[in-house]
Amino acid sequence: MTDFLQTVNERVVIYDGAMGTNIQVRNPSVDDFWGKEGCNELLVLSRPDIIKDIHASFFQVGCDVVETNTFGATRVVLAEYDLQDKVAELNLVAARLAREVAQQYSSKDKLRFVAGSIGPTTKLPSLGHITFDAMAAGYEEQAAALIEGGVDVLLIETSQDLLQAKAALAGVFDAMRNAGKRLPVTVQVTLEATGTMLLGTEIGAALTALEPYDVDIIGLNCATGPVEMNDAVRFLGANSTKHVSVLPNAGLPQNEGGRAVYKLKPEELASYHKHFVADYGVRVVGGCCGTSPEHLKAVVEAVSGVEPAKRDVKRVGAASSAYSSVPLDLEPKPLIVAEEMNTTTRVEHFRNLVRAKKNDEILALAKRLVNNGSHMLDLCCAIVGEDEKGYMTSILEKIATRVPAPILVDSTEADVVEEALKRIPGRAIINSINLEDGEKRTSKVLPMAKRYGAAVIALTIDEEGMALTVDKKVAIAHRIFDLATRKYGLDGTDLIFDALTLPISTGQEEYRTAGMETLKAVERIKKELPTVKTILGVSNISFGLDAYPRRVLNSVFMHEAVDHGLDMAIVNYTKIYPLYKIPQQEVEFARKLIYRDASAGDPLQNYMAHFAGLKGKPAASTTAHVDTLSVEDKLKFAIINGEKSVGAGANKKSLEALLEEALASYSPLELINTVLLDGMKTVGDLFGARKMQLPSVLDSAGVMKQAVAYLEPKMEKKAASQKGTIVLATVKGDVHDIGKNLVDIILSNNGFKVINLGIKQPGDAIIRAAQEHEADAIGLSGLLVKSTLEMKYVIQDLERQKLEFPVICGGAALTRKYVEDDLRREYANAVFYADDAFAGLHIMEDLATENSAREARLREGRTVKDYAKAAAVDEETGPVFAERSPVVGDAPNIPAPAFWGVRVRTDYDLREVFRYINETALFKNQWQLKTASQADYVRLVEEKFRPILRGLEDEVAGSGLFEPKAVYAYFPAQSDGNDVVVYEPGPCGPGTPAREPSLRSAGQPGAAVPTRELLRFTFPRQKEGRRLCISDFFAPKASGKMDVIGLSLVTIGPKATIETQRLFEGGEYTKYLYLHGLSVETAEALAELHHKKMREELGIAGEDAPEIRDLFHQKYRGSRYSFGYPSCPNLEDQTKLFALLRPEENIGVRLTSAFLLEPEQSTSAIVVHHPGAKYFVV
Repeated sequence: MTDFLQTVNERVVIYDGAMGTNIQVRNPSVDDFWGKEGCNELLVLSRPDIIKDIHASFFQVGCDVVETNTFGATRVVLAEYDLQDKVAELNLVAARLAREVAQQYSSKDKLRFVAGSIGPTTKLPSLGHITFDAMAAGYEEQAAALIEGGVDVLLIETSQDLLQAKAALAGVFDAMRNAGKRLPVTVQVTLEATGTMLLGTEIGAALTALEPYDVDIIGLNCATGPVEMNDAVRFLGANSTKHVSVLPNAGLPQNEGGRAVYKLKPEELASYHKHFVADYGVRVVGGCCGTSPEHLKAVVEAVSGVEPAKRDVKRVGAASSAYSSVPLDLEPKPLIVAEEMNTTTRVEHFRNLVRAKKNDEILALAKRLVNNGSHMLDLCCAIVGEDEKGYMTSILEKIATRVPAPILVDSTEADVVEEALKRIPGRAIINSINLEDGEKRTSKVLPMAKRYGAAVIALTIDEEGMALTVDKKVAIAHRIFDLATRKYGLDGTDLIFDALTLPISTGQEEYRTAGMETLKAVERIKKELPTVKTILGVSNISFGLDAYPRRVLNSVFMHEAVDHGLDMAIVNYTKIYPLYKIPQQEVEFARKLIYRDASAGDPLQNYMAHFAGLKGKPAASTTAHVDTLSVEDKLKFAIINGEKSVGAGANKKSLEALLEEALASYSPLELINTVLLDGMKTVGDLFGARKMQLPSVLDSAGVMKQAVAYLEPKMEKKAASQKGTIVLATVKGDVHDIGKNLVDIILSNNGFKVINLGIKQPGDAIIRAAQEHEADAIGLSGLLVKSTLEMKYVIQDLERQKLEFPVICGGAALTRKYVEDDLRREYANAVFYADDAFAGLHIMEDLATENSAREARLREGRTVKDYAKAAAVDEETGPVFAERSPVVGDAPNIPAPAFWGVRVRTDYDLREVFRYINETALFKNQWQLKTASQADYVRLVEEKFRPILRGLEDEVAGSGLFEPKAVYAYFPAQSDGNDVVVYEPGPCGPGTPAREPSLRSAGQPGAAVPTRELLRFTFPRQKEGRRLCISDFFAPKASGKMDVIGLSLVTIGPKATIETQRLFEGGEYTKYLYLHGLSVETAEALAELHHKKMREELGIAGEDAPEIRDLFHQKYRGSRYSFGYPSCPNLEDQTKLFALLRPEENIGVRLTSAFLLEPEQSTSAIVVHHPGAKYFVV
């Protein structure tokens, strides 16, 4: 490690200030420029005294580093002064001058350093001003002279174009390789007052493009002052794995008499640098334009001795366009890569465009694919016998700076890949490498990935061909991983593995298990190589099938692949169905084919036979009868399905016609609130359950937007002068605005003045607008998970600036807990959670008053909720308490179960199950019965809802729609601190009566000792009060007693899901609501009844209350605890329960990747017999 980097690791390192500004202060004469006025770099030859004096002035005030006077000393810039032959001389002399002064001020205790300044030139390669190779060669020439001159660090600064920065890095690393030296490298980008680089690049895209290089420091300089840099500095501190540098101007330049004047005072610059160091972990600070020795003296005094904030950033995989970054672990998965820009597919359209060189139409196609929801574009231009390189380069020169999505360079030719990478400003992905020819091609492509900062897709192919088995696929992945990381220096996050999608639709014997093998390989690759990502070309799975069965298989396969860990999918997303739109029967046919499930015969023959009956087309949809639906359900249907008209033929109605029909019964605001928002809520639920992907959500949002736009002019407006002002914004990095715009409309039509800033708004712009408009509140919106962090940043800035604007937060990714816990703890003023637009209206109405309602609302917004306080304590207390609660004693007896191990029950009488339905939960929670009084509730239940319930029960009981089943078990168990230890029952085997001699009654003297520990459940413990934990209700290991634990999982089977889905698809939303609610509560009723049966088997049912409704309030001995609830919160523990009960094979219940039960009408529990066991909150 060099002395320079060692110093950066130990403390804050301080650079000098402006070279140009301080040259102007010394007022060199025209003659000093040898007739080349404006070429400051010449002064190292004509007036070295001036340059040395500037260097000395900064060392004198305590700076650690000075920059050479070589900002424009490249061949590209010097050619404008006809000085291109002086590149080596100017850089060499400049480096030696700075080195000389640094030596004079260095001491044993304080070394001084020289940074070789490498500026951006006057040309932008992304716009075609210069080729990548010419620019890289110019930088190599400059860097070579700086290295020879003895600089300590190479500083690529003021980068305005990512392709320029990448060319500079190529040149710098070439120069170091040729010189046989490795110096520290810094690269700094320049953000304009807009918050982006000159060409519009966001800081996230810049970091994504530069992070893969072996640079040591990434930072910002020039263009703006520290105030404007704050958001970007915070982003780098939170996301860069490199050290961070910040060298701002002395504020924004102001034009006075034709001269740029910088007015930021030294103490202001110093204050911001102290903030950057202490709060964001910045380790390299300094100044740029307008900063003097006085500025840097203040900085030295402010940051000396300040410990930089700790930063622990892990590298994450990402790609970027010229403008924005896309993380490879995008949520919800998968990241969609458009496959339509590929000349090797059977679709002729793109190939014809390429051949005809219709690049404008190709650009339009690329934009359309992005607008339709694709996150990245796969570009392949290979046509046998034609000029692939020419096609690729001409297309990229057209689209690389005009499309906001990252590009996959899809070619098998290394020279084509390299020419493509020279034309892509952001971070590209190379598609692909493999080991088909051993290391021949990888030895060419992997060094390119390193040189151009690209990610790489690796196929599981080796010298023997395509891997067909899991083990072979994984072995090849390991081999490529080792090769890429150990030999070529790539990071694991640079690699994306394609485990190969092979057709399971052709009947070829070798491919019959190909789908299952690929899914398992994806899962193992993610587990064994945790830093890499995975990708699949989804549609290969269904090669040769007709259109509709092909789309079904592709859609189900993609869903299954995501469940197995797939990150990215190359696919035409318009031909993928959201899972909720596929009939459940067809989903099961597809799953059986994918997993080679022959339990009902050959799965391929069954699949083909099913779709043959449909003649390759979807079954006649129940949506054909949409004209029979109510107008409310038609509108919900339109929103949920993203359709701007509903019905077919003569019955087809436009969205506007449906809205007009509904307006006969609703006011515009009522229609939005009671009908349209209900449709969007369903969209949100489907999105959250991964049954709908983001492109479909955007389709729904588009319909909602159109509906609201139609209704807005019809709303009755209230006088704006009566109410307050709110600033609304979608936060930085988020482009979704339907929710925010709906809030705008509702507030505006209720008399509020709304300042709608739009999308992708940085925190400083939001705060500035709130101050300018004297807002009564700020409203922050965002759809993406990362938006929640941006909201936190805005709130932290408000607190740091001691501002007092109430803040209202809303958006799909937010939770009430996050807002009322995390965010409220960041801000002394009020923060509110608005779960919909009307909640925002109610909050604003209270804030706009001058009475007690406003104060009460503000008090609420400042109050961290009790559960949030408990969570905060949990984060900060350190050690976890494991001592048994003092209020829990021993159980009076440990009951003996009827058997040990696992049993299945399918003999439940559905009528008996219905008796255990909690009608209050059904009517109020599931069926949404809400009344103004108890009397109204009783009347509606008796007159309407109970008759509906009885009718549905009769219908269901006669149809076989509900199939109650249970798998359950008893195992020996003990507590060990906060753990419940579950043991194997010994030699008796699963389902064996417990009272057989081989294992006597549990807890009785002489009971057989269990043979081994099976697993442990670890539960949280209350931090205060009774300090309860579920483990307290079992005999501790130290007692020598063996206790018993019950486990259960009940379901009413998959038919309910299929039927409710059919109703939903058909738009029969009312019937759907009733049947879905009944199915959920029937599963709960079955759980209640089954728990009673288990108590009977344990011999403790004698303590049950006689009335069933009392059982809902735990009036029995013991308790059952389900995963995901406060005392038993860890859903991942479902995997342990599944390992013991094996419900997939026993009763047909599976576990999703989110650890939820499927069918949804299923519930699991841990059964505890201890009398003190009841529900409690941790």
